[in-house]
Amino acid sequence: MSAPFLLAVCRRPGAIADDEITFLDQQTGLTPGRGLDVIRLLDDDCPEPDTLDLSSWAGVLITGSPLSLTGPLSADPAHERLRERVLALSLRLVQEDVPTLGLCFGLQSIVLALGGSLRDDVGEELQAPVMTLTDTGAEDPLTAPLAPSFRAYVGHSHSVTSLPGGGVVLATGAHCPIQMGRWGRHVYGTQFHPEITTAGMRIRIDTYGDAYYPAHERAAVIERCDAADVRPANRIVSGFVQRYREDTP
Repeated sequence: MSAPFLLAVCRRPGAIADDEITFLDQQTGLTPGRGLDVIRLLDDDCPEPDTLDLSSWAGVLITGSPLSLTGPLSADPAHERLRERVLALSLRLVQEDVPTLGLCFGLQSIVLALGGSLRDDVGEELQAPVMTLTDTGAEDPLTAPLAPSFRAYVGHSHSVTSLPGGGVVLATGAHCPIQMGRWGRHVYGTQFHPEITTAGMRIRIDTYGDAYYPAHERAAVIERCDAADVRPANRIVSGFVQRYREDTP
């Protein structure tokens, strides 16, 4: 029997957290109790990263989050705890080259854990810009099956400045230059959101008005997001799970 995957959740319970679980179930067959273990890094009783036996899982996914990894802490008392835990977990994952897919906040946590920095001049409102594979991305086992260019949903105020610690860029964007990277053989991170479907983006549009887009532009945001075919990007997640599910003894 294959080892389960671990989902490290970096947000509070709610519609978006539920949609992340729904996506994994629909796209990969993973769901809590059936191939998926879940830890919630904001919870008081979440195990600390240094106590985890990372060899217990076929791979790890780190979710997005509305909370910042830099700057002032929010009013949420668990914000500092989340920062400490996700950075500690990210560092271990890279050091041990554990199969990992960090999603937006997850990519940023890997970069910060390795001593890198974030920038705030290439953020992106909710939309689906074109991602372009680099030469390295065109040869990587996870991204090689994709077309040279594809659409993917984004929504972030901060972006990574560079990929420290030997990271390589797999995909770029016209506005935000680093959209996907890899460390070692098995640690991946995306600035875009391969885990968001068209239906999932509607949930985020409803949630993030006046945060990731001006609320009065809601109709235009829905129109541009609905028009994009992001199914190729979605296959990054299913491809990640399939690859490491098969590699598990």
